[in-house]
Order: sequence, then structure tokens, then C-alpha cells
Amino acid sequence: MRLAFSSLALTVFASSLFIACAPPGAEIEEDEAELEEQREDAIIGGSLATAYPEATLIEMKAGGVVSSICSGAVIAPKLVLTAGHCVHGFDGWNIKVPFANNQTAKGIRGEVLDWNSDSESVDPNLHDVGVIFLDKPIQLASYPTIATASVTIGSKVQNIGRINNGTASYSKLYIGPPVVTKKGSTYGYPFDYATSETIQSGDSGGPVVVPGTHKIVAVNSGAGGGIQVLARVDLVSSWIKTKVDESGVAPAPPADPCGGLTYAGQCSGNTVEWCEAGQKKQINCTSSNKTCGFDSAASYYNCL
Repeated sequence: MRLAFSSLALTVFASSLFIACAPPGAEIEEDEAELEEQREDAIIGGSLATAYPEATLIEMKAGGVVSSICSGAVIAPKLVLTAGHCVHGFDGWNIKVPFANNQTAKGIRGEVLDWNSDSESVDPNLHDVGVIFLDKPIQLASYPTIATASVTIGSKVQNIGRINNGTASYSKLYIGPPVVTKKGSTYGYPFDYATSETIQSGDSGGPVVVPGTHKIVAVNSGAGGGIQVLARVDLVSSWIKTKVDESGVAPAPPADPCGGLTYAGQCSGNTVEWCEAGQKKQINCTSSNKTCGFDSAASYYNCL
């Protein structure tokens, strides 16, 4: 679908700004004239978001059939952050992270804070933020952080999404050029940032980051008429944290899981003790009629 502001004045933008999700492939890749029109408000000059392994391609299902596409970010092994309108009304999701070895997962449950709108327009009275719980973990070396405070208005952010210069991708995501933040309330959207328009259908839910970092400050929500609104995550950061906890993320292992014991080990009486794979292990040498001692050839303690 083509998303745009109406030609009404700024004072009524809140009733005319449209969400930026899109139907699947065949309905996106229209004739060349339509693509030329789309290029006017796509992520212009976007570059591959290869530095963002958390960037996620999302296919949404209704009745088991893929009916629309969005973008998102893996924020915990079994949790994806996206827009609320990419969650509400759908019953399944296909997840893919192209810059993390093309790992895939299925979304088994979606939740929103308060988004319950079926309209194609962004509702200024709701937070357009949602999460998708996965059937298996997506493993990343590290996961992005969620902003807990507002960015400085006038500072720059960058949008990540699957549309680049008017064309939807099913294998990549792109990061747009830095754009300057404005108060969303100026345009009637108190729960959002506003910037110049760089997103388009299919970019919904993609993370909005502080340039050069993996700090997510918002998710792509809606666009049109040269302006886009980005749903702030700092306003719902506590809710997001509870969802991270619910997703079953294991706590980080202690820096010293064996309490100072190393692989080289030690003798405790006639028992060899050592640390291996983060676990404390031991062998009693008495049972084999041997004595605990240091094996200089192997450089660790053993039954000698």
C-alpha cells in the first residue's frame, strides 16, 4: 500500500499519518512508474546495515498465511522488538536476521502495550511498540540496548528497515542517513519523535538508533508528506524489560564461575580439582591408588 499524509494542515496530521507496514512481495513490486513515485520517500541513499546483526526481517501471518511484512530488531535471544501494528491482528511471524548468519525463527506469540488499532493510520493516543516471542533463540555476540530516557531534541538518529530506494528486500536491511529529531507532539504525536521522512511501507518496526551505536531509541511507525513519526521506546522501557525477562533469557554467567579455580587445577587432599567449560570437576586419586600432583608435561594437576 502507498502511505502518505493527506493534504490537510499540520494541525490535523494526527488523523492522517499512515503506518508503514506493507503487504508481501507481489503487491510491493508494482510497475516502474509506481516505484519511481515510491523512491521519493523511501530510505534514500541507504547502505547495508551489516554492522547491525540484530536487524530483523519480519513476515506477518494471518490465518497461517503471510499477509504483510515489517522490520524489527532482536533484543534478546528469544525476543524481537517491532512496531505494535506489526503484532496486533496477526497470529504468526517468520523471523530472519540476514547479518547474523541468516538465522531464522518462528514467532509464537506477540504482545503490545496498548496498541489495539486496526486502522491504517497511526493512532496518536497509543504507543506503537510490540514484541514477538520466538520458538528458538537467535544467537548474537551481544544484543542492543533500549533507551530509558529521551534523546536530546535536535540530535540525530538513523532508521533501519528493509526498503531501500523504493524496493523491498527479502534478504537484507538498510540503514538510512542521519536525520534530526523533533518533538512528535508538535505534529500531534506525543509518544513519538518526528523527523524528515526516510521510511516507507515495510520499514515499520525497524530500530531507530543513535548513530554509531546499538542503542535503540524508537521504532519506525508511520510516514507521509515529508514527515515520519518514530515510536519512542524510553516511554515503555520498563514494559520492554519485563518482556525480555519473560522471554527466558538466561542470566549472564559469572566472570569467575569456578571461584578462582582454573583448568590447570589444584590438589585438595588426594583429589584433583579443576575448572572446565565453566564447571568445577574433580577426580579422587585414592580410588586408583595414585597421588594428586602436578603433571609438568601436561601443565596441569592430575593423578600420578
